[in-house]
Amino acid sequence: MIRAVPPYLLPSRDVVVADVWQLHDDAAVGPLPPFLPDWDYSTDLHLTRKVKIDAARAREEVGLPAETPLFVTVEWKAAASQTSARACRVSVLEGIELTVTADVRGVTLGGALILTTRLVLGEDNSSPKPFVARYAGDVLYEDMVRTELQGTAGRLPTYVVDFAEAGFDPDARWHVELPTTLAEPAASAVRIYLNVRDTEIVNAARKAAAPTTAQQHLLTWMESDLTHRLIDTALRPDWRAMLSDYSDDTDTIGASLGTLLRQLFPHESPETLAALRDSDPGRFHSHIQGALRRMRSHRDDNAISPTV
Repeated sequence: MIRAVPPYLLPSRDVVVADVWQLHDDAAVGPLPPFLPDWDYSTDLHLTRKVKIDAARAREEVGLPAETPLFVTVEWKAAASQTSARACRVSVLEGIELTVTADVRGVTLGGALILTTRLVLGEDNSSPKPFVARYAGDVLYEDMVRTELQGTAGRLPTYVVDFAEAGFDPDARWHVELPTTLAEPAASAVRIYLNVRDTEIVNAARKAAAPTTAQQHLLTWMESDLTHRLIDTALRPDWRAMLSDYSDDTDTIGASLGTLLRQLFPHESPETLAALRDSDPGRFHSHIQGALRRMRSHRDDNAISPTV
């Protein structure tokens, strides 16, 4: 990606020391992981981050007067919808470590959460020096952290309908509609329909953030079925040859399918997987089953543990 170069000096990167984002979940707290496998739209996110700034050095390096006010701002963005908002704006005080926060409602998210931390000029600067930041909001430092929201049924568009009226098998528990092209937005390319007459699966989906043991079994079954369908779709001859073309288009279903294959089968190419599927379908599907169990086990092993 080509980044714009501002028409003013920037300080050294190490004038800002930013800790990793911390995710707060009830009584638990821990580093924000690169993906949140169990996230769903009912899950709001509360995040904090400690930031230490050598403000005097920053001003000196870029030619700003010593009294120039500086602020740290945080912006969040939902990759799927391109919705964004400022989460906080904190004044920089000399020698004091700051804590910045981001509170994001789950209903506004989808696809991925992008957090951007910036050190900005607090007010217009009238200095006549060339190559010096002049306007409030001019960015002197910036970093971005991206977390994929990897839940399946919980984050996909899900509809509760009467299957008999919709033309689906009236005794089916769910129905999945898959994308028709790799370029479709990931947040809307896959749709899940739940049978309104199946109260067990409907209630399990509604309580996906905190399901009972029985409800979790149902959700795991549905996740496994959906994953099998997605992998089969990704390995279509015309699609698997194009997956790499979408790796940088992170909001597309093509990129999501590529990520799914890499997470489940990090040491196998799409071509190898397709060959196994075509030559031994039974073994291929048990291979998916094993990969899903390993991923869930890894997820559980890396779960955030409560602080003491």
